[in-house]
Amino acid sequence: MTALPRIPGVSTRPRAGGESAAGIGRRGFTIIELIVCLGIITVLCGILLPSLRATREQAQRFSCQNNMSHIGQALNAYGIASNGDVPASVHLSPSAFRPAELMGARVQSGAAVGGESGWDGLGILVQRGYIGASECRCLHCASHSGDHPYERYADAYSSDARTGIYTNYHYSGHETYADSGTPRRIRIDDGADVVLLTDGLRSRSDFNHGSGLNRMRGDLSVEWWADTRGSLLMSLPELPETASSQQHKTIWSRVCDQSFN
Repeated sequence: MTALPRIPGVSTRPRAGGESAAGIGRRGFTIIELIVCLGIITVLCGILLPSLRATREQAQRFSCQNNMSHIGQALNAYGIASNGDVPASVHLSPSAFRPAELMGARVQSGAAVGGESGWDGLGILVQRGYIGASECRCLHCASHSGDHPYERYADAYSSDARTGIYTNYHYSGHETYADSGTPRRIRIDDGADVVLLTDGLRSRSDFNHGSGLNRMRGDLSVEWWADTRGSLLMSLPELPETASSQQHKTIWSRVCDQSFN
């Protein structure tokens, strides 16, 4: 066998410990390099995460608007079948005036108010089939982080038991009450002159979007109003049981204001 020619400067002797030529020059990261890499990753996360959170909130805001549109279509169908009326709420009766409770869809057992099986307000849309039991997720906002997520009430919507249910949306009720004038019946053909639905206003934890709210008018248009300074949020009661009727009337009047911002 012909011997391979010897290349100058390269040893043909076996290396100690079986070390191969391919292993020459291999090494791991140094501590400094690792720290630099971690620092870069941290900076990138700090830049990207707020953007991702903002994108997620924007998507949830649009999902909330779609929910309101779905509820609006149900209200419109109810109005067509009810000579233009919208569902009534026992919480606007003079003897039990509790407008902060208009987020409720059903009054719990033991309360001396409520219609058939306690359904009330938006809950009447469920009772009458305008919103199917499988569609009730539209009554809850994806941004809600308070005490009334859809999962808490999923079974109650299809149950005959008089279980209290709160949605994530604040219903106007069947008549105006924000101003000091004589209340008048709200009709589905009132159009943009009335606000039928907003994000929750029962307490601060019911305020679905921290930076503002969606509101739906009688013409079923849905618009976003920013609360960039948090003034509306801070005007809500911290606990729902501490809210007075007058306080909520003031809040609802502000929400219904054409210039609210």
